[in-house]
Amino acid sequence: MHEYLFDVKLFAAIRVRAKSEAAARKLIGEHVNGSLANVGSWPNGDPILFEVHQDDGENDDLIEIDGEAV
Repeated sequence: MHEYLFDVKLFAAIRVRAKSEAAARKLIGEHVNGSLANVGSWPNGDPILFEVHQDDGENDDLIEIDGEAV
């Protein structure tokens, strides 16, 4: 068997509690980048893991504030 590495573009929606939008963006950059994420398991039971990297945090779309669409 061979192991293949793909550069896959994924999208995520992350809720963050912070005092300001800038503080929320900073938290994402500091704590999400480089993290491992688990999105379930392969048919053989092995976990599906991937490393998370934020493309450009300043251009992330703000969708809601306190549950209200913006």
